[in-house]
Amino acid sequence: MSERDRPINEDVEQIEYDSPAQVAEEERLDPYGEGPLIARLTALFRKESVRKRLLAPLGVDGLILITNLATGIIVARALGPDGRGELAATLLISQIAAWSTNIGSTEAISYHHSRHPEDAGRLLTSWLGLIVPLSLLAVAGSILLLPALFAAQTDQALDLAQIYMLSVPLILLQGVFAGTLLGDEDFNFYNLTRFVLPAFAAVSYALLWLVDDFTVAWALGANAAANLITVALLAWRTLRRYPLGGFDWPLLKKTSWYGLKSHGGSISATINARLDLAIIPAFLSAAAVGLYSVATNISSILPVLTGTVALMLLPVAARRQGSARTVILTMQATVGIALAVAIPLEILAPFALSLIYGSGFEDAAEPLRLLLPGAVAQAAGTVLWSGMLAEDRPFLASMAIVPGAIATVIGLIVFLPTYGLNAAAIITTVVYLGELVALAELYRRTLKIRWRDYLIPPPA
Repeated sequence: MSERDRPINEDVEQIEYDSPAQVAEEERLDPYGEGPLIARLTALFRKESVRKRLLAPLGVDGLILITNLATGIIVARALGPDGRGELAATLLISQIAAWSTNIGSTEAISYHHSRHPEDAGRLLTSWLGLIVPLSLLAVAGSILLLPALFAAQTDQALDLAQIYMLSVPLILLQGVFAGTLLGDEDFNFYNLTRFVLPAFAAVSYALLWLVDDFTVAWALGANAAANLITVALLAWRTLRRYPLGGFDWPLLKKTSWYGLKSHGGSISATINARLDLAIIPAFLSAAAVGLYSVATNISSILPVLTGTVALMLLPVAARRQGSARTVILTMQATVGIALAVAIPLEILAPFALSLIYGSGFEDAAEPLRLLLPGAVAQAAGTVLWSGMLAEDRPFLASMAIVPGAIATVIGLIVFLPTYGLNAAAIITTVVYLGELVALAELYRRTLKIRWRDYLIPPPA
């Protein structure tokens, strides 16, 4: 039995792959997908595998965005600007602490498990062992840095933040168990667990607000409880399927090295997404920063909605290593969805900004319009990035993204003082377009495909 066709696990809700006969018939009728674009996309979205891997995570991400909007309103009304800032800063620092120390655990475990499920017990034990020193590093580092980061905050706020940092290991554990579920293509359960945290937080916030007992401490407690519930669900689903095995140092060394190389790309991508907002305050007024922040928040909806799609693509493409069709079709569908969101925003930007944020934010319309093409390119590039990881090229994929951070810094320093917000938006979009071209060229060379294959996918 081939690697592609081997069974994963009997109780896994995995993607139903097309049979060889179905693939052959599709290629006979339309060998390169040359039908009209709308018809091709419509046919693509009818596939059960695409609905599970693309439409389901998009729906969950949409629900998460709506839920986060609701919790944001509750926090603003219950705590005011000061309390909202304290809560947001504490949650953000905990996420950064976990993100900076997870060394690409989810991607590494997902990739290896999709290729070698027989290693599951030893892989889990080895990574859970590694999580211990990583957790100590994350907790100790964040607690030591908090006095400087919270220098302008109250002693009570600092104490609460330091206590909350003890929950960071829960976030790191989520990455390990989630990687196994993704490797199994257990996407339905994975999507369920992603919604647990914002849903539990929203319900807790609403109840606390109704009983007039909403405080920063209670809100942080609700988030810690949500993380604990998420870990428990992920661990239950994973460990009932794969009992822990022995600690395997060579296996851990191999997979953690893969994770570190892929994590470099994740770090660079995050830096690229935040560099403009970090640099703009040095050159422009607070009002300009506020306008640009609104524009970036709206444009980021596109990569947020499609980011999980790329994560789910990794194990699927890894099983079909050497075939570009799955990645290219996923990229085409992702771009189609991104354009369906971006085009109305391009047209309605001034009206939408005025309606949601007030007339004072209409000037954010032009930067938003300039950012949207880059957001579409970012969504497509993330899919190709996962494609490169699936071909065991994590370092090469990261190298396609790193130059973007350098270009962003140079471009902003040179053009921002003279041309303002529009320059920042143009630079950001150009960087994302450049990253997309670089990833497309690297993926093309890795799979030995032609440029036209990105428009007309090759046979499987």
